[in-house]
Parts: sequence; structure tokens; C-alpha cells
Amino acid sequence: MSYVVVYDLPEFDTGQYEGFEFVMDEGDASLRIRVAELGVITITFCRVRWHQFTAAPNCTAELVEGAYFRLVDVASPALQAFLAADRSTLKAYSGLHHFRIFLDESGCHELFAESFNVVKPAAQIQC
Repeated sequence: MSYVVVYDLPEFDTGQYEGFEFVMDEGDASLRIRVAELGVITITFCRVRWHQFTAAPNCTAELVEGAYFRLVDVASPALQAFLAADRSTLKAYSGLHHFRIFLDESGCHELFAESFNVVKPAAQIQC
């Protein structure tokens, strides 16, 4: 399956990964990734139509490929099937992407959403 990398998380030792929080709010979603010494990296997905989380032990090689601590836009037959099955005359979206990110020890998030934005952690202040 082909994909395009749309966002690389800042470089860090993977042992610094502390976990994530995923929150849906009125059709949008935020994925907050906690990394020691970096703080929280937030990826906000706009107009989410579908989300799936697969725990790390259940992730296939296809889910991990290219998406290890990076957000990819997947050329997806699943997205095409979703769009083809949507018989609504009034579409609630202008265009969807199949986004995927694999977070070590946690698992893989996949979303059909219109777009995404990243809020990078604030620079560490040295005293």
C-alpha cells in the first residue's frame, strides 16, 4: 500500500515516549503524544468521519510500515470503499484523507479526516 509522509514527529529517543491521549470533540479529534523532555505534541484532525485504534500486539506489518512515530496519508482502498458507500446527498466533508500513525508500545491510530494541524511542544526553558 502506498503512502506519503505528511508529518515527522521531532527526533527523540523512543524510550522517552510516555503515552498518548485521544479526544474527540464535535467532529474533530486531538491526538496528544507525551514525550519526556519534549512535552506534549498535539495533532488535531479536522472533520473526522472515522477512527480506529489497533493495540500494538495486534498491529500488522502494514500498519507499522512508514508510520512509526510519523503521520502518513495512505492511498487506501478502505477510504475509497467508505466514500463509495456514502449515499448521502449532502456530504459533510469536502475531501477525506486516510491518516495513520504508529506509536511504539501503544499501537496504531487511523482516521478518515479532511485535514490535520500540529501544535509542537514549547521549547524547554533552561534556568
